[in-house]
Amino acid sequence: MSEETRDMLHEAALRIFADEPEDLWAVLQESGFDKALLPESKGGAGVSWADACGLLSLAGEHAAAVPLAEALVGHWLLEHAGVEGAGLPTIASSVFSEQIRVGVSRDGQRVDGTLRRVPWGDACTHVAFIVGSGTAAQLIVVARDAAGISITPGRNLAGEPRDTLVLEGVVPQAAVPAPFDARELLCLAAILRSALMAGAIERSLALSVEYANLRVQFGRPIGKFQAVQQNIAFLATQVAAARAAAEAGSEAIDEWLDGVGAPLTQSIAAASAKIRTGEAAGQACAIAHQVFGAIGFTEEHELHHFTKRLWSWRDECGNEAYWSRELGERILGDASGQSLWRAVVPMASAATGAATQAGAAR
Repeated sequence: MSEETRDMLHEAALRIFADEPEDLWAVLQESGFDKALLPESKGGAGVSWADACGLLSLAGEHAAAVPLAEALVGHWLLEHAGVEGAGLPTIASSVFSEQIRVGVSRDGQRVDGTLRRVPWGDACTHVAFIVGSGTAAQLIVVARDAAGISITPGRNLAGEPRDTLVLEGVVPQAAVPAPFDARELLCLAAILRSALMAGAIERSLALSVEYANLRVQFGRPIGKFQAVQQNIAFLATQVAAARAAAEAGSEAIDEWLDGVGAPLTQSIAAASAKIRTGEAAGQACAIAHQVFGAIGFTEEHELHHFTKRLWSWRDECGNEAYWSRELGERILGDASGQSLWRAVVPMASAATGAATQAGAAR
């Protein structure tokens, strides 16, 4: 995709989010953003994963209550499985689910188990997930209305659907060799969450700066007080760090799928994306609510639409503790010690770049 086409796609998405249409998801589907990862021959735009993450950052920046991340990956997986006609595919992780089993009966393959906290599980048309590892990994696609599926509705703190699906002898619509294993799918989903979080963190900064310049206390805007300035400056560093980590993670996906980078389960950037954006999310929520005071917690104010999503997203697809443990095990598992050196150098460069951007923002 050319840079001009990428910019046009970005601007089109920005206009849609800014217009806040009544049925945002319908507009995004009509515009083809849910299929952006697919090639043009399949009705998509053929964008890279880095470009797709850029679209997700915009969605996070506007607190868009839409399943864009899940649909992007879902359509991509369904195209790999040869399943067509999906209105809203979503994805699930078998890593955090219970004993997903794929068996063979007299009538063909059957799937049993429980898929937990499936995004938009009750509203989707298809669910895609991967079971197994290595060459034994299978990509499973089940139709939402298939016999044997029972759903218990649930929601995260931000009110987004996170449903539990119990599968009892469900006949899959597709069961094919997976392009990667279940842990790599989880890692990919974590990077997409990081992109959403980076956008929401950036918007939290913008709201905080605007309010600090408008809110007057003791005869002057609170943004003139040194303590408030210091907090906002620190928040700016978190924005820069989160953006850098999310972008590095998204680039790692493209490099991996292009065969020039390490598998996501071995990528330092992939694991670091969720760790760093999660840490930044915690700081961003705390500082933004300090700046706004009690008004930021009210239902009528827009701030909580971002902070509730950040609190929810940082725990989904593995939180900082989970990915920190994964990252530590990867580095320590390398007997040569080269993983540690490869980890330190890019991180130092990223930190320097983030500090430079933060200084410019200040």
